[in-house]
Amino acid sequence: MSTEKVSIESIAPVRVDLAGGTVDIWPLYLLLDQPKTINFGISLFAKTTIEAQPSSTPQVKLESLDQKKSSTFTWAQIMDEHFEAIPELTLLVRLLRYFSKQHPNPGALNFTLQTEAKSPSGAGLGGSSALAISIIGALWKWTHPREKLDLDIDGEFLISLVRDVESQVLYGPAGLQDYYGAAFGGLQVLSWKIAKNERSSLPLSTLKELEARTLLFYSGKSRNSGINNWQLFKGLIDKNPDVEHKFKSICEATRDLETALLKQDFHAVVKAVQKEWDTRKTLAPGISTSDMDQAHARAKKVSDIAFKVCGAGGGGCFFILLPEKNEQLKEAVKNAVLESTEIRLLPFEAVPHGLTIK
Repeated sequence: MSTEKVSIESIAPVRVDLAGGTVDIWPLYLLLDQPKTINFGISLFAKTTIEAQPSSTPQVKLESLDQKKSSTFTWAQIMDEHFEAIPELTLLVRLLRYFSKQHPNPGALNFTLQTEAKSPSGAGLGGSSALAISIIGALWKWTHPREKLDLDIDGEFLISLVRDVESQVLYGPAGLQDYYGAAFGGLQVLSWKIAKNERSSLPLSTLKELEARTLLFYSGKSRNSGINNWQLFKGLIDKNPDVEHKFKSICEATRDLETALLKQDFHAVVKAVQKEWDTRKTLAPGISTSDMDQAHARAKKVSDIAFKVCGAGGGGCFFILLPEKNEQLKEAVKNAVLESTEIRLLPFEAVPHGLTIK
């Protein structure tokens, strides 16, 4: 029996969604005109490590460090389609089951898969999807040890795979932008089309200019998972004119943002992001909390800004975008927001790369 030990580490960034969230969910984007989503990757990485070694007493250990959950399984349990782990480890079990079928002899291994998320729980930064991409990257390397993953070739398939598995776990539709943010990183424009999506990366110089103008905060409260998309689905399918108008406005603001970013016109960038948020906050009650609204009001007294809650809202993170690079003004805005004792700054770096496997 070979005694060779395999060690793999995979990291993927979370994303800040600048504009066009929600429209990335199938089939919403099929019902809209020129739907786009714009986001950028940041350095609150999700990490997966794998260690595997042949053993006469093989077993599988799955551990989520941030969830503080760990369990040991037999390979028979992992391969049993009807076996269900505790909720915190269900995604790990299902992804491992899929890739184990591509391994020549997984049942002979002592196998450990460990995950860790750096973003706060319920932050609205796509942390669970970034974690899923990091898991799938590590498992891909485990089953393709002599190959280098080419995301330009394999990225779409891996995104489709993790979307479908995560939809099973969530028991509902999963948005796509978080997977693209984790897989590719950088500042990207995602255009949602029939049968195929298009992704374009904006220059690194634009990403760095954006980073210099952005402050990211955690509200101190996990986002409200009860804010769901069903009423939005139903509203569009029923051709509710109010819902249709709001999504039209979001799509228009996102296209305006793309134009502004291409020109590196950050006054127009601020205007477009604020326009998107002004519409988005009316989609459902509770998207913005009172603490967030008060932070927004305090920041506006200091400077002309754009404010937006990340992800589904109801808690989690929000960001503030300034039109100019001015460290003194940025510090004043930060201090105004942090007058609330629960809110905290989340330092970050914008990252031009996505999934990285070692």
